[in-house]
Amino acid sequence: MTIEKKLEEALYESCSDAFYFSDDETSLIEAEYLLTVNAAKKVRELNVCFGDPYKIFLEHSTESFSTNCVPLISKVPTKTRFPKSVSRKGTFNTTRDGKIDIAVYKNTGYLSVPHCAIEVKGFNPPKPKVIEDLERNIEYFSFKGNTGQSLLDKALFIALHSYKKTMTDPKEQANLDKVEKKYKGYLSSLKFPAHVQYKVKVFTVRRGLVPDPQDPYVQEFGLDGTEDYHFVGAIIAFEKINLTNNLRVIPNALHSQFKVGLRGYGGII
Repeated sequence: MTIEKKLEEALYESCSDAFYFSDDETSLIEAEYLLTVNAAKKVRELNVCFGDPYKIFLEHSTESFSTNCVPLISKVPTKTRFPKSVSRKGTFNTTRDGKIDIAVYKNTGYLSVPHCAIEVKGFNPPKPKVIEDLERNIEYFSFKGNTGQSLLDKALFIALHSYKKTMTDPKEQANLDKVEKKYKGYLSSLKFPAHVQYKVKVFTVRRGLVPDPQDPYVQEFGLDGTEDYHFVGAIIAFEKINLTNNLRVIPNALHSQFKVGLRGYGGII
């Protein structure tokens, strides 16, 4: 089971949960905070025990995450037969400073290193906000310091989109095609490092049908909240091409260096 699959489950679950907080399922409450918590909880299900293999943080500092993307320790050659250990110098941060919705660190046996950044948006996010998150997700792959290049494996973006008047399968497919085309258009305007690829996945989360207005039950009791809606989920994944074991750049890291490697992270779940 992958993190992407767990995020897909979170999108389904969040739409179902949101119905409990709305008296009309065609006009749901803002779902971003609900989706963020559900997504983090779903990723946590991948752990075999607390914090293993993933440590998950909500509203995590971009500076902490960016700095930790660069290896803490590396071995560099010397004029002798013995390589020299060097420690990471300085700090790093994204152009747009702030908080990552969900930051996932992976336990390597020595210390935890950034594995995945997840940005979350609710229904129908505006283009500028989407572009901001996508650009920042790309930036994490570009950091480079005296100990080597970014260790990050992947960065993910998830969002929901809603449509009305979706009474036929062709209309449902047209909505899916529209969302996919929208994100591919966004991505075509962005600059990617040569070692990063992207994937776009869109899918139906939930679809309701319009009841017959002449139905005696509808005329007596009114609409029951299942009329005319289509909710679409979108997952945009950025990954390194031909992933290798980047953790080799931090051999012999001491257990005592664990807290040094993680700069001021926030709430763990």
